[in-house]
Amino acid sequence: MRKKAVILIALAGFAAMAAALGPTTGGSGSKGGKGIEERRALDGNAALSVRNTAGSIKVEAWDKSELELTGRLGDGVERLEIAGSSTNMKIDVRLKHGLRPSYTDTLLVLRVPAGVNLTLEGTSADLLVSGVKGKLTARTVSGDVGLNVESAEVSAQTVSGDVHLDAPKATHTSVSTVSGGTQINGPSGTLHADSVSGDIDLNGGSFTQLDLKSVSGDVQVRAATTADAEVKAESLSGDVRFNATRDLNAKVALKSFSGDKHCELDAARPLSDGKRMIYTLGEGKGQISLTSFSGNVVLQGQ
Repeated sequence: MRKKAVILIALAGFAAMAAALGPTTGGSGSKGGKGIEERRALDGNAALSVRNTAGSIKVEAWDKSELELTGRLGDGVERLEIAGSSTNMKIDVRLKHGLRPSYTDTLLVLRVPAGVNLTLEGTSADLLVSGVKGKLTARTVSGDVGLNVESAEVSAQTVSGDVHLDAPKATHTSVSTVSGGTQINGPSGTLHADSVSGDIDLNGGSFTQLDLKSVSGDVQVRAATTADAEVKAESLSGDVRFNATRDLNAKVALKSFSGDKHCELDAARPLSDGKRMIYTLGEGKGQISLTSFSGNVVLQGQ
């Protein structure tokens, strides 16, 4: 919870952080240890790629057809590269040869047109995005990912960090983490999320396809499903809980080898083979599978 709160605070305040750094000289060949103040023409639907090995990338949408880049380069940076055109631009923080990334924290703060198609890449870097509407891809290794966006297509990935995603207009969503937790709010349509040791908590709209997997974490879902939806939620040692709407129209299979299985919705008498219980709700058009090896499995109403 503490990490999630930190992400939300950062999303609200990174513009003020950029102002506090103050403008200094910079450029496509800027050396490490300097502040950054750059502006470039950037089309409203341009492709923009940003890579920072260590530190953070913070992006905010605005209503101008240009890029504003501020922040500060770490002492171990060889140069900052800005390449491409107003339709396809790349920003890359280049480190000095042989320097360990943990010694070279760099802060990049960007304001971009809302419709840009954005790709962010980091190693030991946090990624924070607010207000973007274009396609969004955010990948890092040991940082947190915090996204509050209006994009229809979102992909977020980290290894040892948390993911907090608010995307009420997303219809194609993919989220992955290894040791961090995942909080997802708002999307609908299709969604894939996986974690090894973290929990997955989804509060979404109406889905046609859901695929949620955790090894040792809990999986919690609060969402609606279409009549022909396909839903899979599973954990090896965690609990799996699905809070469905009362008009659920699906066949629901609850499976656990050593945990309890509960259906708290009105349904026909279930079929059971000892390890699995199958309930039919409505006409049973959709397919929902909730599985845990040693945890509890619960289907209940919202």
